[in-house]
Formats: sequence, structure tokens, C-alpha cells
Amino acid sequence: MALLKLVRCEFMKLKRKRLFQAAFFTTFIMPVLYSLLLSDSSFDDIMSIIREENGFMLLIPLTVVLAANLFFEEQDYDTLKNLLCVPVTKNSLTIAKLSVLLIFDIAYEAAGYMIGVLMSVISGIPLEAMWQQLFLTLATGVLLWAASMPCILIVVWCNKSYIISVIIAFAYVTLNYILRINDSFLMVPAGLNLPTLLPVPMIFRWLYQFHSMENAGEVLMEFYQSFRPYFVSGSLVFAVLMSEAAVCILLIIQVYKKQDV
Repeated sequence: MALLKLVRCEFMKLKRKRLFQAAFFTTFIMPVLYSLLLSDSSFDDIMSIIREENGFMLLIPLTVVLAANLFFEEQDYDTLKNLLCVPVTKNSLTIAKLSVLLIFDIAYEAAGYMIGVLMSVISGIPLEAMWQQLFLTLATGVLLWAASMPCILIVVWCNKSYIISVIIAFAYVTLNYILRINDSFLMVPAGLNLPTLLPVPMIFRWLYQFHSMENAGEVLMEFYQSFRPYFVSGSLVFAVLMSEAAVCILLIIQVYKKQDV
């Protein structure tokens, strides 16, 4: 119950910030532009944009920047001492802050899904497999939260300014995006190897198998068939990413606990 109150307080605190409002608004940009610019797009195409381009390129860095805001705010305003006198432990504070980020990521993807449905209805695009698309979109929100944990760990460990946090976030996103389109990290069997441990390529290897190939061109179909043997199951991608996230969360708790009040 105490933890739920902390989560609520952290969420309400973040909700009042313009940074939060601006960050949440970005979920509408790509699906709207995609729907307006490409008249022959399908519902699957729009949902893929929301999960992949929106998620990999926007949501991960936004999550890291919001995490920096949550973790540094008490230090910036020198209110952490007062919080710890309540008493509230740093462990509870850390879990509450990370829980708020999880809620934000799921809500961000859910909002993207709703705008995708709306744009599809307006454009007369059939809502094919909409419940499967909803599940994939919400699950991607959870996985992207987990994928952000290594970067958040680095930000908390560095304990520096927001500018440094932004640089770290975009460096992390750029690296993951490059690896996502690199065959050396995609077309590798799942197992005890580096590509299996990389968050974004793993998410992509799970999501891509759900892409509709109904109207795909020859080049795209050829890529799909060559990529198909390296798809991973939902249970595997969740097991790997949530295990990595759990390790990172334990380290974040330890790092945050040892920092000066």
C-alpha cells in the first residue's frame, strides 16, 4: 500500500511537468504523418510504425530522460533528506520511480495504438487483427521499458546533468538502431551469444514475424524468408529482457542507495 502511494505521488509529480506532456505528445507524430503521406498503408503498417519507429527511436530516449528527471529532481531541489525522514527508503523510491516509467511506456504505446485506429478509420483502412495488434503494442511497451534499464543504470551511476543523460540516451538508441538493421546481429540463432542479449534486436526479431506479407514486394518477401529462421518466441524475448531488467534494477537500487543525500 505504501509503495502504491509512492507510485501515485511520483506519477502526479511527473504529470504536472511540461516535459512529460511534450514527451507523451510525440506518440502521435509518426502515425499521423505516415497515414497522411502514404495513401496505400495498411493497419499493420501503421502499427509497425508505432511499435518500432516510435518505440525504438522515441520512447526509449524519452524514458531515459524522464528517468533522469525523476532520479535527479530530489537532489536538484534538496528534498531527498525530507523524504527519507518520513521514513521512505531509497529502495522504495527507486521501485516507485521505475514503476512510473513502466506505466508511462505502456500508456505511450496504448495512445499510439488508439491514434493508429483513429487514423485507419478516417482513412478507410480495415482494422485487421486489431486485438492481436493491441496485444503486440502493449507488450512492446513493457519490453521497451525493460530495454531502457541498462541506459537508466548508466544515467543513475553517472549522476550527472540532464544534458549528459540526453547524450547517453541518444547514443544508446543510435547503437541499438544500427544493430537492429545489421544482419550480423539479426540473423544469429538464439542462444548464449551477444545478439540474444541485445534488447532492441531481440524485440525486432520477435515483432517482425507478425508483419503482414500480403502485399509485400519481392525484395521484402526475400528478406522475410531469409530472416524467418531467426525469429524468437514471445516467451524467450520476455524471459531475456525481463531478466536483464531485473539485474539492472538491482544495480540501480544499489547505486542510488550509495549516492550522497
